[in-house]
Amino acid sequence: MRFSAQAHGGSRRRYNHLALPSPPAAETAERELGRQLATLSRAGVRPAETGAEVQAVLWWNGLARLGLALPLVVVHDIGFLLARPMERAKLAAEPALPDGPATAYRGLLQQVARSDSLPLLERTLLRDEIVATLLARILADVSRLWAAEARPRAPTLLPLVSSYYGRSAADLAGEWNVDWIAGFLDRLVEQRSSILARIDQLDLGPLRLLGYFASGAGAPDLAGLYQLFSAPRGAGALDFCLDLVPSLLETRRQGSPQAFAVDGYASVERRGPLEALLSSELAHDPDVFAVKALSDELLFYGHERPRDERRRVHGILIDGSASMRGAREVFARGFAIALAKKLSLVGSWPWLRFFDSRMHRRVPAAALGGPDLPYLLCFRSEHGRHYARAFDDLLGELQAEEAQDLSLTIITHGQCHIPRSTVARLARLASLYGVFVLPPAELALDYLPLLRGHRLVTAEALARPADSRRMALALVDAVAGDASSVEPRG
Repeated sequence: MRFSAQAHGGSRRRYNHLALPSPPAAETAERELGRQLATLSRAGVRPAETGAEVQAVLWWNGLARLGLALPLVVVHDIGFLLARPMERAKLAAEPALPDGPATAYRGLLQQVARSDSLPLLERTLLRDEIVATLLARILADVSRLWAAEARPRAPTLLPLVSSYYGRSAADLAGEWNVDWIAGFLDRLVEQRSSILARIDQLDLGPLRLLGYFASGAGAPDLAGLYQLFSAPRGAGALDFCLDLVPSLLETRRQGSPQAFAVDGYASVERRGPLEALLSSELAHDPDVFAVKALSDELLFYGHERPRDERRRVHGILIDGSASMRGAREVFARGFAIALAKKLSLVGSWPWLRFFDSRMHRRVPAAALGGPDLPYLLCFRSEHGRHYARAFDDLLGELQAEEAQDLSLTIITHGQCHIPRSTVARLARLASLYGVFVLPPAELALDYLPLLRGHRLVTAEALARPADSRRMALALVDAVAGDASSVEPRG
């Protein structure tokens, strides 16, 4: 019996609910893991360490989050050449291979291993996110050329726990066809000059700057890191930070003389450790002792305690509007990050925040070693400029918070007009300091008398890089010293 196309289509729609379901996402990821691990049978780098496959899959997942789906063997080989000096030395020591279809890929790996720029990576700690970002910078162009021809599968995060990890790559290659990677390897070899140039041109400035900040704030954001490595927008501020921050690393919080007892006792209290229990309490009958213990009536010797120090919080507000582009932006962001580093070294609790027509999110200085440094260097305003509304919102936030010793440093230009009444109310909550970058010939802001102090950064001060650095370091010392001398607010 024949079925017309219309009838057949109608029956397909009618019984569509009876079609077999697509495999679950976990099963799809498991199958893709086996397919990718099979490509390691073609690996040119064979590290002796256990768990090398899992390490490569971690990098592959980072690339997948950036939208790149590459053969795992390439991620594995180039990733280990970037991250493991031992693997570079081992491959570079082998004799050069003649060019040919069978040896072209391995010859490329040897050229990568002999690159003069890779030993510079040994000076920094290469986290998995950084290795994935470097791989994306090196392989993104080849990936796009290959994707236009082969149309690879959409990237799926691969599992890190699987029975596939216990099997050899040769065994998996017998189960999964690995010929699909030949097209990518051909494109990779064709782009040999571009690949080697990318490696030689790797900007290690972001790695150096990340190394100056604590790494306990979480992993850096992959998209932010990739933007920082690839976009020129944050390069000027990053270079300026690298000029400033190393000069501040000798700063240390000064300890004050101890003014409380370290031995002996100063009082009798209702709470304390068992070793401080008054010996007379042990003379009670067991039942009485138990009742007194449950009622918190036992007596303990107590030490004299130091007075609780109030936490000094310092907010750094950075004008992020379009008026701060160019030299103003470079100086403002480099100075703000250096100031945050200085304040954290002397015992304050700084945070940074952009403003334009509104106040953007707070960035604690403790998070600069994690996801927020790329954000600070590459931030771009898209909201125009409305200083009155932005600082009115800030005032409402500070009024709702608990009272604390708060200082605010505002980094802006000479046309930052904030209502005087708003500044007056802010001045009752915090000590205010202003830094005006490249102001007009005459600074005419009616709220200047309400600030604890202010500084002007003129064009003459930024005429040469050495002058900019000297001016910024002097400002860091001045603002940090001024903040530490502010009297506590009651």
